Amino acid sequence: MKNRLSVLMLSCIPLVLIGYFAFEAKDDYFSIIPMILLALPAYYDVLRVNVVKGILVLFTLSAYATFIEALSILTSFPYGSFQYNDQLGFKLFDLVPWTVGFGWVPLVIGAFSLSGWVCDRKLHKFLLGIFILVFSDLIIDPGAVYMKFWTWIDQGIYYTVPISNYFGWLLSAIVGGGVFYLLFTDQQINQLSFLSVFTLTLGNAFWIGVTVSSGLWIPLILGCILQIAIYWMMQKRPEGSRTKSSIV
Repeated sequence: MKNRLSVLMLSCIPLVLIGYFAFEAKDDYFSIIPMILLALPAYYDVLRVNVVKGILVLFTLSAYATFIEALSILTSFPYGSFQYNDQLGFKLFDLVPWTVGFGWVPLVIGAFSLSGWVCDRKLHKFLLGIFILVFSDLIIDPGAVYMKFWTWIDQGIYYTVPISNYFGWLLSAIVGGGVFYLLFTDQQINQLSFLSVFTLTLGNAFWIGVTVSSGLWIPLILGCILQIAIYWMMQKRPEGSRTKSSIV
C-alpha cells in the first residue's frame, strides 16, 4: 500500500507542472480530456466493488450535479449567480456543461472514501467527508475562476467567490454523502482502493500548480494542507479489508 501511495504522490508532480502552465496552454480539449481521464479510476473503483450500486451512485450523483448547477444558474440557489464559459464542453439545456459530473462525482467518492478509512463512527465519517468536499472547493473555485471555467455574476470577497457558493457546496456534500452511504456499506467502502481518491489527489495537485502561477496564495496554502491530509488519511485505510467484489 505504501508503495502505491508513493507512486500516486510522485505522480502529483507533473500535475503541478501542468497546472502551472495551464492558463497559457488551455483550450477545450485541454480542459475536458484530463477531467474525464482523472475521473475514470474513481468510477472504475466503485464499479469494481459493486457494479449495480456503483452505477446507481454514478448516475444519481451526475444527475444531481447537473440539476443543482442548472438550478443555481437560473435562480442563484444554492451556489449564487454565475455562468459557465465554453472551456468545459457544450452545455446541456444551454446551461450546464455535459462534463459537470466528471468533475464533481469523483470528488464525492474520494472525500467519503477517505473519511470512511479514518473514522469509526458513521456520523463522524459523514461530517469529515462533508468537510473535505467543502474545503477542496476553497482551492478549486478561485483557480477555476482564474482559468475562466466560470464567472461569478454576483461576486464575493474570496477571489470573487461569494460565501453562498460554500453553503451550496455544504448542501451538495450532504446530498452526495447521503447517496454514498445509503448505497455502500462500511465493508464495501473499506474495499475501495487508492483509485477512489485518484481524482481528488491529482486534481488537487493540478490546482496547486494553478494557484502558484496565478499568485492565489491562500488557496495555495490550503491546497498544500489538503494534499498532506489526503496522504495521511490514505495511510489509514484498513489493511486486509479488501474482499471479493460483487455485482449486486
